[in-house]
Amino acid sequence: MNDEILLLEKAAMKRWRNGDPMGFVELSADDILYVDPGLSKPIQGLEEYRVYMKQVEGKVHYQRSEFIASRIVSVGDGILLTYNYRSSVLRPEGTVSSQTPWNTTEVYFKREGTWKIVHSHWSFVKHRVRDKVEIPLPLSSTPKEYDGVLGELMVLESAAMQRWRKGDPWGFVELYTPQVTYFDTGTTQRINGRRAMITEYKRREGKIFYDVMDFIEPQVQVCGDMVVLFYRFLSTWLNLDGSVSKRTPWNCTEIYQRMDGTWKIIHNHWSHICGERY
Repeated sequence: MNDEILLLEKAAMKRWRNGDPMGFVELSADDILYVDPGLSKPIQGLEEYRVYMKQVEGKVHYQRSEFIASRIVSVGDGILLTYNYRSSVLRPEGTVSSQTPWNTTEVYFKREGTWKIVHSHWSFVKHRVRDKVEIPLPLSSTPKEYDGVLGELMVLESAAMQRWRKGDPWGFVELYTPQVTYFDTGTTQRINGRRAMITEYKRREGKIFYDVMDFIEPQVQVCGDMVVLFYRFLSTWLNLDGSVSKRTPWNCTEIYQRMDGTWKIIHNHWSHICGERY
């Protein structure tokens, strides 16, 4: 099964780097949710994704694909595929002209006996917020309440984030499985394992503070005991008079697995909305 998923991914990527993005469209489910650095909000649904990919048809060409440390986690009829990816443009003599490094999260669900991508999150390795980003936001006069699986996960996520914004990262660590994997804006490669995350968070403990957290349109995709949670997020700093000093916009993908009746995070991918490479 692992070989099958990688073969599907690599075949679609070969078409992509030769100007044909439709391999990924053909692999995707009707409810695909897609995120990349050029988007201010996620692509939702196969038809919207098809239109988006049509716009780049014939425009992307490079010669070398590198799938770095690809890792597959299987949970029932759900598969999490993560890897660092490097796309390289070569000169005629075969030397590298330019390279682009990526963080990649792909989630496949088995639908009617066929593996389909339901969630795809791409971000540049080591990227920053643009000076100006315009983000479409929903209008709502009252706080939203969530029920079902989404409600359960948002209780966990909100509690961990409340601690995070006050300099305490350990709320998230308590949600991680021992084999958790992790991407964010400053990681040079995927971080593997809870122990490595503890080391990483010790460097961040007591250094991250902001005043207001906003979860924008959280949603879940469920396949048995595997759940994809996605939301856009705003971390906001306030001036003493209550006005906004600064906001940072984020995309967040969390992959949860139900273990012994408890939800645990097996993968986390954070990226800046419309982030740009250093």
